[in-house]
Amino acid sequence: MVVIGRISKTAEPFFQTGDYSSIGKLMNVNQGLLDALGVNTFELSKLIYSSRRAGAFGAKSTGGGGGGCMVALTAPDKCIQVAEAIAGAGGKAIITKPTEQGLRLD
Repeated sequence: MVVIGRISKTAEPFFQTGDYSSIGKLMNVNQGLLDALGVNTFELSKLIYSSRRAGAFGAKSTGGGGGGCMVALTAPDKCIQVAEAIAGAGGKAIITKPTEQGLRLD
């Protein structure tokens, strides 16, 4: 678990510089560690690998483990392609984008 925390810290400067390729690689490494811990499902793995094959920089599960949600980091011009790959693998994609404000309750 310590290694997973270090990956998050390693990624911080890449966010500041916009190095999404490096962030994606770290996401993929992180997912490999989560897989080794057994906190993934076959169905979620299909979505993750489909996202990567469709051009995502990286993709990994998110949440408390056990499957259900994943996140894929893509270039703007790959969003539709990755979303279609997720849908084709049996998932439901929600395309988001960064905002200045962050979380907001409407």
